Amino acid sequence: MQKIALFVCLLTLSLFCTAQNYTEQDTLRGSITPERGWWDLLHYDLKLKIDPLEKFISGSNTIKYKVLEKGSTLQIDLQDPLQITKVLQNDKPLSYTKKGFAYYIDLPTKPKIGSVGLLEIFYEGVPVESKNPPWSGGFTWEKDENGNDFIATTCQGIGASIWWPNKDHMYDEPDLGVSLSITCPENLTAVSNGRLVETIDNKDRTKTFVWEVVNPINNYGINVNVGDYVHFSEKYRGLKGQLDCDYYVLSNNLEKAKEQFKQVPLMLEAFEYWFGPYPFYEDGFQIVQSPHLGMEHQSAIAYGNKFSVDVRARFCYSY
Repeated sequence: MQKIALFVCLLTLSLFCTAQNYTEQDTLRGSITPERGWWDLLHYDLKLKIDPLEKFISGSNTIKYKVLEKGSTLQIDLQDPLQITKVLQNDKPLSYTKKGFAYYIDLPTKPKIGSVGLLEIFYEGVPVESKNPPWSGGFTWEKDENGNDFIATTCQGIGASIWWPNKDHMYDEPDLGVSLSITCPENLTAVSNGRLVETIDNKDRTKTFVWEVVNPINNYGINVNVGDYVHFSEKYRGLKGQLDCDYYVLSNNLEKAKEQFKQVPLMLEAFEYWFGPYPFYEDGFQIVQSPHLGMEHQSAIAYGNKFSVDVRARFCYSY
């Protein structure tokens, strides 16, 4: 009885402490608030410029949405110290207010139910640096063995609004996917989810890598990786036809990766046998070397197991 009483006391204390730490910000982030509920997310078009020297980012996110019911204020989330600097609709600035990490954007008129709208949100700042990636969120700023910048984002748990403005709740995914245009120094390669559709050489010694995801994707599954990458690929004949498998690894790890990733077709075959077809054939399958241990980002698996032959990597895909 004494053990049971002690257990009940400890459990009560734990619940009390949890309740004491629950804040209004938790409610704003974790609830389907009225400012979230009246519109359906259709598509993100995220443009991001990364400055490794200053550890500074800037960019914009164009959000396409459909009106489900009456409403005129949208909640968009972006965590400090990043700041929204401007919001446009039809090239006209919109007013907004901020409460914690929630921004409330006011439309000049109530849109018609069933109509589709676009919001262009500009932001910038020095993002939170992850203290323990991938288990803590933010940017990871590292150097590879050759002194090149080696960068990654993580946000599971803390939320994707730790590094870009979005509707940061898991109940709503962009029905039409997401476009990602990532600009970085010209000596590096930026890798994200989906398929690489364009590479742009800019006049300021940077390059922009444009990626396209056509499937719905959860915010936390979107990630950016920047490094001195080399690329190789193969085709996997799966249950839904040909699956493009693309691999991005640091240049000095190419031979190790080619040996290590021989297990990928075997893994895919086993997973498809037990769980059914890989769900993102349209977006391909990628493994991207990361400066942290790894994370199962949709269609762009972050891998950081250092090509160990004793402990194999966790290659995952989500349903």
